[in-house]
Amino acid sequence: MDNSDGGYVDLSYRRSVSYIEVDPQLLVSTGSRLRDAVDIASEVAKKKGELASLADDAGNGDLTGTVHEFMGTWAHGLGCLTEDAEKLAHMLADSGAVYVELETSIADACGPVGPQ
Repeated sequence: MDNSDGGYVDLSYRRSVSYIEVDPQLLVSTGSRLRDAVDIASEVAKKKGELASLADDAGNGDLTGTVHEFMGTWAHGLGCLTEDAEKLAHMLADSGAVYVELETSIADACGPVGPQ
């Protein structure tokens, strides 16, 4: 298993029991909030032309050029960010659903809980 600094971590000494704890609702909630942020960023990106036209109205050619250059770069970066965030939001929601399904399967396999 690789660690964050690029080295290799030997986990062969560990028992085969997983110690991962996941809150499926938190995954789904985070994915939903990330989608909301993507929606807002997309709305802002749609206003690019309006924002750039304000610079055009300023009457300063250097300012206009600088604002247009900034807006182009900013829009590109925002597009990359929203694309990645949307993918991540889907992965979080899918992961939450998989964990719920897995927990349900395990609970069903274990049988009823409590006195019968």
